[in-house]
This record gives sequence, C-alpha cells and structure tokens, in this order.
Amino acid sequence: MATKLGQKLISSGLLLGDLTALYASLWMALLLRYLEVPSNALFVKHFLPFSFIFVVWIVVFYIADLYGRSFKLQNKSLPGLIFKSQAINGIIAIMFFYLLPYYGITPKTVLIVDVAVSFLFLYSWRMLARSFLRLSSAQSILAIGSGKEFQELVDDLKEHPQHGFSVLEKIDAQNISQNFSEDLKKTIDNSIKNDKNLAVVVESFADCSGGAVAYFYDLMSRGVRLIDFQKFYENIFQHVPLSFVNEAWLLENISSSKKDFYDLPKRIIDILTSLIFGILSLLFYPFIILLIKIGDRGPVFFINKRVGQGRKIFKHIKFRSMRVDADSRWPEKGDRRITKIGSFLRKTRMDELPQLWNVLKGDMSFVGPRPDFLDFAQKLEKEIPYYNIRNLIKPGLTGWAQIQQVAPSSVEETERRLAYDIYYIKNRSIILDLTIILKTIRIMLSRSGV
Repeated sequence: MATKLGQKLISSGLLLGDLTALYASLWMALLLRYLEVPSNALFVKHFLPFSFIFVVWIVVFYIADLYGRSFKLQNKSLPGLIFKSQAINGIIAIMFFYLLPYYGITPKTVLIVDVAVSFLFLYSWRMLARSFLRLSSAQSILAIGSGKEFQELVDDLKEHPQHGFSVLEKIDAQNISQNFSEDLKKTIDNSIKNDKNLAVVVESFADCSGGAVAYFYDLMSRGVRLIDFQKFYENIFQHVPLSFVNEAWLLENISSSKKDFYDLPKRIIDILTSLIFGILSLLFYPFIILLIKIGDRGPVFFINKRVGQGRKIFKHIKFRSMRVDADSRWPEKGDRRITKIGSFLRKTRMDELPQLWNVLKGDMSFVGPRPDFLDFAQKLEKEIPYYNIRNLIKPGLTGWAQIQQVAPSSVEETERRLAYDIYYIKNRSIILDLTIILKTIRIMLSRSGV
C-alpha cells in the first residue's frame, strides 16, 4: 500500500520481524556456544545488555534504509546492506561490552556467533517478507484525469509496483463535468464489475457537478473506494506540487503555523541537544581553524544575513568553505569557489558546527527549511508564488528538502525544494524530524565513503 498507514504497517511488521530474528539469533548463539539448550537464567543474563544493543542495531538498520519505501526492490543489494549493517553493529557491540563493562559479561564467542547467525536469520526473514509482499495482491486503480501531475502519478505507479497499486486503466478527462457521459459511466461500471476491489482515482472531485457528483456519490454508497488524487500524490511523492497550492489550500492545510504539542518539545530538544553538541564540537575547532588558516590564511568564519521565521533577519555563522573572493551565485557541480579544505568540511558537514549556536539562540532549529541568503530570498519571493510560506517555521540545519534533493541551482529546482518544504510544514512532527535526522546521518556516511 502507498498510503501512510499502509507504509507504517509494513515498516512495523519488518521491525517486529527483525527483533524476533535478533532474539532468536541470540538464543541460537548461546546454544552453539555452550552446546546445550540455554537455561532461562543464562538467557535472562544476556537478555538485558543485548536488548540495549539490539535497539542501537535497529537504528543502524533504519539509517541503512532497511525500512525505507524501496525495501521491496532490495534483492541483489539486500545481502550487502545487511552485511554492512551487521559489521557496523558488531563494532558497536564490542565497544559497548568492552569499553562500558557494566553488565558483568564480556561475550567474546557469543557476540561473534550472534553477529554471524543474526545475518543469516535477518536475511532469511527479509527474503520471506519480500516474497510474501510480492504475492499479496496489488490494489487495482482506475485513473480518471489528464493533468501533468496526474500523468506523473500514473506513470510512477506503472513503473514502481512496489507501491502496491496496479493501474488497470487510465481515462483522459480534462473536465469531468463537461465530458461526463453515458459511455464514461459504462466504462467505469464495467471495470468495477470485472474487479470488485477496484479503486477510482479522480483528478478533482471539486470540478465535478450535476450528474458526475451524483454518480460518484452513488459509487461511494455502493462501497467503491474513491481516492483523493492530491492526498494520494502527496503520499507517493512526499511533496506538495505548487500547482496544488493556492490561498484556499494554504488556509485549509497550513493556516496555523503553531503546533503546541510539537513546538514546545522540539524547542526543549533543540536547546539541550545544541548545548551538549555545541560544547563537544569545541574540541574540533582548533583542528578546523588550523586547516582553514593553512589553506589560504583567510577568515575562519563566514557570517552573513539569512531569513528566519517570520522573515526575521539573523546572522548565520559557518566555518568558511569558499574562497574569500567568492561571488554570490547559484551552487554548481564542481564549484571552483569551494576550497579543498572546504570540500572536506562540507562532505562531513563540519562547516555547519557553528550553527549549533544559532540553534541554541533560537534563530534556527535542528530540522526545518534551510535558511536563504537575504538577497536570494528577496529575489525568489518575487519569482515563486507563496515562497515566503517556508518562513512560517524556523529554518533548520537539515530538512526534508535536503534529504530529497541536492542543493538547488536554479529557480525551477528551488520550486521543487519549496514543494518539499510545504510538505514538511504540513506534516511536521517529532517522528518526521527523527526520520530526517537519521536519513541525514545516512547521507553523511555515504558521502564519506562509509
């Protein structure tokens, strides 16, 4: 299923299966180590410390994208993903048991056997789950519409069956009310007769009137599943196209930028986390400052004006990663303005360490739309409709757009970034923030060659 609920159910099922495989591998490791069925006392002795380890391992699996939307496609890549994850997990477990020996056990043989057995159990379970999901019947779709985004959705569903939907037929209908006819009704009715579980996706129920409205209402009363196209598109692509957005849409979906049960906990987390990591990051400052000075003897920090929440202007601080004489323009591939040291700092995101103090001050958050240069923001507000909507919330060190696309280098790419930002503003939550942070870590590790 492509809906949020369906994806959550699948991810939850995979998570429960992984935990079962991990605990089963622990039991098997004890059996192989002592060559007898583990007693309850022996298993309980290992249960608590390994439970903590397994939680960390699950986080590693998440960072490795083993719970991502593409898990059904992971056939050839699945063994490699699990092997790399378990190699990292093995190192984490060694550090835990031997650097923090608080649990009274140092399971050398058990740990080695457990890592090996868990790889086999996890791979077997994932292949079994993948086969089951492939055998499960896809939801048949009758698509009625003709717009650009509608065609994009239909094409994506056809190319990616892992979404759980199969496009039975697409009917071009630019204006349903004007083009509604008996032939169209017969086509829909025949499709429903041939497939009792058929769902109908209509590009816009708002454009329907008269006979079209009455007909679709009758379908709904007969138990036919009618799918809202815009919500469906948003769930599949996880962004909100600007063609969907107008004043009425914004008033309905983002009229209030405040979510009291989210904003307060998020600010508390921002303060505590930025304070802790800000202090720890000071250990890296001498090393980074020395590298920058050796590079070109220019200033260490790059301080400029950026646009924050409510269009408030604030001083944004980073370690300088570009030449001193670098001009202000769109980023580009192989950007020659970036110094050699700056390239390293950007890959590791170490150039952004000073921004932890922006977070502590309240100018920024850990997660949110990336803040624009003042002159860029003023220009883009004139060229892109509703661009200033991204200033409803605090900008972030990382964000939904940042993990979905590279830094935009044109107005068109910035429009796509805004589509991701609007999706985040509409759906923001602590869970989504945690997802973004974990995916950011994965991207950082992949850029570093890990």
